[in-house]
Amino acid sequence: MAKVLSLYEMAASKGRVIRQGEIVQMVMDGAGAFVCAAQDFVVAQKWGMSRTGSGNITTDRGRLLDKIEVLISRPNSFVSTRGSSVPIERLAKAMKQAGYDLKEWNISRDVIELIEKRPDQTPMKKVVVEVLPAESPDTPSA
Repeated sequence: MAKVLSLYEMAASKGRVIRQGEIVQMVMDGAGAFVCAAQDFVVAQKWGMSRTGSGNITTDRGRLLDKIEVLISRPNSFVSTRGSSVPIERLAKAMKQAGYDLKEWNISRDVIELIEKRPDQTPMKKVVVEVLPAESPDTPSA
């Protein structure tokens, strides 16, 4: 008797899942690639592992990817970039920190320009140094 594959196993077959810190990239052979937050991917993965696959890889990929609300895709991928601007910007920042070239992904130019203008690090606290006039040895102290 053949083993019945889960929806996740079907969707991830003929592909690779690459985890890089807080992001996950899924490369689907012949269907492009996408990046999403690791926590979103884990939720979709657990959901997909608890469902039986249909036997159709395209259908199963579509059902699995519907569970991921924010993702950034490569051009000509099976799925397109989706999500509101703030989560997309956050994901794109994480991609840049992981070494991705953002221009190779379906990200609006506005978001790319915004990320490249801002420093990657959180702003440092300003340290205020008060400079007091030096006391002259000739002036008596009060």
